[in-house]
Amino acid sequence: MSSVNGQPEGPPSTVPASDALARLVDALAAAGGGAPGEIARVLRTALPAAVAELADAQRHLAESAARRDALVATAADELRAAARLLEPGGGPARAEQARRLLELADELDRARSPEGTAAHVTPRRRGERPLLLVADDERDAREVLSQVLEPEYEVASAADGQEALDLARAEHPDVVLLDIAMPRLDGFEVLERLRHDPATADIPVIFVSGRGDDAVKVRSLDLGAVDYLQKPFSERELRARVERTLRLVRSQSALRELAQTDALTGLANLRAFRARVDEEVKRARRYRTPLTCVMADMDNLKPINDALGHAAGDRAIAAVAAVIREELRETDFGARYGGDEFVILLPHTTGEEGHVFAERVCTRLHETVLEVSGERVPLGASFGVACLPEEDGDDGGADALVRAADAALYVAKRAGRGRVALAAAEPRASASAG
Repeated sequence: MSSVNGQPEGPPSTVPASDALARLVDALAAAGGGAPGEIARVLRTALPAAVAELADAQRHLAESAARRDALVATAADELRAAARLLEPGGGPARAEQARRLLELADELDRARSPEGTAAHVTPRRRGERPLLLVADDERDAREVLSQVLEPEYEVASAADGQEALDLARAEHPDVVLLDIAMPRLDGFEVLERLRHDPATADIPVIFVSGRGDDAVKVRSLDLGAVDYLQKPFSERELRARVERTLRLVRSQSALRELAQTDALTGLANLRAFRARVDEEVKRARRYRTPLTCVMADMDNLKPINDALGHAAGDRAIAAVAAVIREELRETDFGARYGGDEFVILLPHTTGEEGHVFAERVCTRLHETVLEVSGERVPLGASFGVACLPEEDGDDGGADALVRAADAALYVAKRAGRGRVALAAAEPRASASAG
């Protein structure tokens, strides 16, 4: 394995890197009075090891700076993500909190080293070019790959395995092009760690290596690489492999979205909700922010099915889902819970604010009339609202939150149609209740 300056690694030494020049001086003194050939021989023996030690010391300094910058960059991204969750419409207090979080993120960016700041890739907005991460310990190889790919893609680069892992976790690239033989972590170790981290498990990896033996290729694919590209390769082959991988990713994303979407309503299905509610509860606990769950159940669906048929009932369910979807913020999450029941997650929302949301949806449904075969079909629903307890105790987490909202819904149903009930409180009649 070559060092960062291309010189061969020297043998292990007990002499500190800071004493490398002293070793050369000692070597010259020991050869004093000798023949020029003897001096040259001594220098040829001592010089590579000394240069390697200096390069190794420089590499350790660069690695420390890179680790620090990666951690600082991740913290800044977390602050910006938290700021985005604070909706501007949430009032002056939340707007001020979001502003302060963004200021702290900017301060963290300014605290990073110039090299780290230049290497850091700003998180992309939706619709921008795909981001590729190129990881290779040889600078020339990184530059060649970047020059070939940059006309069509955003490209970030890493000089060793650990830096590649840190950047993948921070930036979540669309594809990683990974060398095998790298310092700190080799390509196999990077891939294994990516696959064991839920946040990076789905990032596709293409190995780009000069090794062509079958055992290496088989191990790469067994660990989860999507492709293996052997050096040397043509530019056309490289672009074709990357584009094929991106098409595969897009297809998998479409299939995943299809598997998590309810076909009738276009909302998320129960499987997607169960995964999301766990995430939202963990996030609410971590940042100590409120999280409200709203359960909704349609009123009078059975008479619609009996009078007009199940096709009309399906249209009524879809119409209720459309009203709910229109009321959701970008950070909210709505799902069809089953049959004519719906569940909504409202992050950064108190129980009282969730009650206002449910009242608004309830009123809109009362004002909406669906026409089926010339018949006017009224819509309506009852709602149960529950907020996650502020203290992180033995409260059952996500399951307890959903049960509380469901119990509140039962209270609203018993009180009459078109009602909204807040958990642990008496149901209040909706403005739409007749």
